[in-house]
This record gives sequence, structure tokens and C-alpha cells, in this order.
Amino acid sequence: MLLLGIKGEKLPTQFELTYMVQMIRQDYANLPIGEFQLAFELCVKDKLDENAETYQNFSVLYLSRMMTSYARWAVRNSVYEPQIETKQLDAPKLQDDEVIEMAFDSYKRTRQFDSIFMALKAFNILNSKGLLDTSENIVKLTEQALKSKIIDIGTKKEIKEILNNDEEMELYCRRMAVAQYFKTLL
Repeated sequence: MLLLGIKGEKLPTQFELTYMVQMIRQDYANLPIGEFQLAFELCVKDKLDENAETYQNFSVLYLSRMMTSYARWAVRNSVYEPQIETKQLDAPKLQDDEVIEMAFDSYKRTRQFDSIFMALKAFNILNSKGLLDTSENIVKLTEQALKSKIIDIGTKKEIKEILNNDEEMELYCRRMAVAQYFKTLL
């Protein structure tokens, strides 16, 4: 208000200030406080395309016009740095045997079907070689294993959602098939 020369009874009422604060929080939430300070300073210095004169009436309309004018100024005066393209290195390709070995090592450590490292990749490799049991028995084993993980009401809800989602169940069944294969190797 000092920058704009508004004093005494010409100050906005508490209701108007509350509304302005609400508008700022809603419409300009992404702007840091320094941006508002800069907008006021530029407006007072007549650097914006909006008239700085408030006619002793700092209102929501004035604030909105000033911030819109500041946004136009910011777009005109912003400097965009060109994005330097960085080439991402390709991850080294793993051989099928390495994938199976890593998955088997992780299974040996945890003995949990749902925490096998690269289980779905291992499933694809082992299934293409015809080494996995993909019968209905795997579905039953998966359902039993998931139900045994129910600890409280929260996990019961999560497990129930998995059991009712065909895509999720298929992924868990694939993990179980890999785990059953690894169990035979132990």
C-alpha cells in the first residue's frame, strides 16, 4: 500500500483483504512472494503495460489487472535457455542365463514369490523353454499365498483388489510359477 500511496481510510477493508488473499492463494499459488514484490515495484516504476494509478482504491480488480500485466511482462522478458540433449547410455544387455541366475539368487535370499528380482523377465525366459508349470495349480497356490499375507483390514482390502483384478493376478501367477520352478532347483 505504501508503494501505491494508499493511506488511512482508503485502505481496503478486512473483507476485501481476505478476498484478495484468497484470490492470491487460488489464482497465483505457484508464484513466490518475490514475484509479487517485483510486480508491485515494476508497476510503480511504470514498467508494466497497466496504469499504476490506483485512484486511492486498491481493489481485487486492480490487483488482478496488475498481476496479468506482470505476467505479460515476464513472458516478454524471460530468457529461455536451450535444452541440451543428453544421450542416455544404453543399459548393458543381460544374457538369459544371467537374468535367471539373478532371479534365483533373490529367491534364495527371501523365499518369497512376490519379491523375486526380475521375476517377469525370468518367467518369459523359462516359459519359452517350457520349464514352468502354468496349470490351474499355480492360480490356487497364488491365491493361497496372497491370502496368507493378510495382516490387517488394510492388507485384506489390497489383497482382495489383487484377487479380483485379472491382470494383477496374472502377474502374481507368473511370479509364483517362477518361484515353484526355483523351489524344485533347491
